Amino acid sequence: MASFNYRLQKVYDLRERKKKEQERRVQQAAQKVKQIQQDIQAKKHEIRVLRQNMMTAPHVLMEAHDLFIHKLNDQLDQLYRDLEIAKQQLAYEKQMLIKAQAELEALVKHKEKAVEVYREEEKQKEMKLLDEIAGQRYFRAQQEDLEEEPFSP
Repeated sequence: MASFNYRLQKVYDLRERKKKEQERRVQQAAQKVKQIQQDIQAKKHEIRVLRQNMMTAPHVLMEAHDLFIHKLNDQLDQLYRDLEIAKQQLAYEKQMLIKAQAELEALVKHKEKAVEVYREEEKQKEMKLLDEIAGQRYFRAQQEDLEEEPFSP
């Protein structure tokens, strides 16, 4: 019996690779979000430490500390903007993953139906062959019965 050959196998493989690639992109986007969140926490910690050091620093350095705190706050604001962009990118990549999964799932269902149709066709072929064999056996048995009967005129 011949094995099943799915005619859309190349498309199936392509969609499977696309889904895996999209999963990788989602992981990268999630990692970027996590990294930016860690950078934000580090920047907040740096600002807290600087504010604590300001309390014990000489008055002549207050203006320099203040400028540096403003610079750190600007960097923190930029990190928050980057975080929002990264979260939007992550949401987009997740949407693309859902789409890729849906496309693959549709093809999986199509393949399953094609396998069922193939099996049914194979079953029909097998039944036809068995019917032919049974018919031939019956015909031979009838011929043998006719040959064995005494010939009486």
